[in-house]
Amino acid sequence: MERCRILCSDADQHPAFFHFVDTIFHGVRAEPWTVWRDRGGWTGDYEVLAIVDDGRIVSTIGRSRMHLVINGGDRVGYQLGAAATLAPYRRQGFARQLMDWVIRELDEPDQPVILFANNGVLDFYPRFGLKRIPQRRSFARHVLQPSGAQAPRCDLSDASDRSRLATLCAASRPARGCLTARDYYSIALWHLGCGSATVSWAPEFEAAIAATIENERLVIHDVFAAEPFDLSLVLPTLITQPVAEVEFLFDSGDSWPTASHSESVETKSPLFARGAAALADGSVQFPALAQT
Repeated sequence: MERCRILCSDADQHPAFFHFVDTIFHGVRAEPWTVWRDRGGWTGDYEVLAIVDDGRIVSTIGRSRMHLVINGGDRVGYQLGAAATLAPYRRQGFARQLMDWVIRELDEPDQPVILFANNGVLDFYPRFGLKRIPQRRSFARHVLQPSGAQAPRCDLSDASDRSRLATLCAASRPARGCLTARDYYSIALWHLGCGSATVSWAPEFEAAIAATIENERLVIHDVFAAEPFDLSLVLPTLITQPVAEVEFLFDSGDSWPTASHSESVETKSPLFARGAAALADGSVQFPALAQT
C-alpha cells in the first residue's frame, strides 16, 4: 500500500481516479468527470488524496480549497468530498489515514473544514473534530406563468459562455447565511455538467440563474449576480409551464426575502464542520452548486 496525491497536472492519473469514482459512487459516471476536467474544472484548488494498492486506487478523499464566508467573514478553508473506500478494503483504517493526512496539512489549527457526509458514517467524522451542523430548506408558494420570451441559455460546451459564467461567478455576491461560499465556479461547473440544472442569462441584471422544473415546482439551484435584484421579474422567462412553488437551494435572503424556511433534521447529506466553520451561528443552507 502507498499514499499518493493526484493534482490537476497529473493527467496520467486522472483516468484511474475517474474509474474509481465510476465504480464506487452510484449514478456518478467517469465520463462527466472527464468533461469537467477538459473544460477547465480541475484547477489547482482541487486535489485527491488516495491510497493505492498495486497501482489500483482503493480509498480516496477529494479536497477543495475554497473561499468560505462564516458569520460574514471571509476565510480560506477546505471542503472534503469523494470520500470512499472499495468494499474489500474497508475496515482497515484507510479512511482514518486519509482524514489524519487532511488534518495534518491544515494551514492553521482553526482553519475551516466542511464536508457533506452520508447517513451511514455519522459517528466517523466527529473523531476528527468535526461536528454536525443543522441545515434548512427555503421555499415560497408563488404561482408563475411562463412569459412569451424565454431567457437566453448558457451553453457549457461553448468556451466563451464558460468564460462569461466564470467571470460572473468570481464577481458574484455571496448568498446570505452564517456559512456560505463565494467564487466556486469550478465546483458549480461539475454540478452543471453532471446534473439537470440549466443556466439562463439575465443580462438586464448582469446575472445567471441555474434552475430546474420538477412537476409544478421551480427549483432555483443558484443565482450569480454582483448585486441583489428582484428575482420574480426573471422567473417567468425560465419556465415553459405553470408552477405553483419555488424552492431555493441556497440562502434566498437577498433574492427572495419573503421565502419560508424549515430546518431539515433528516437529510441525505448531513453537513459536518471543523475549526472556524463549526462556529457558524445558526442553521445553514450552503449553496447546492458549491457542495462537493
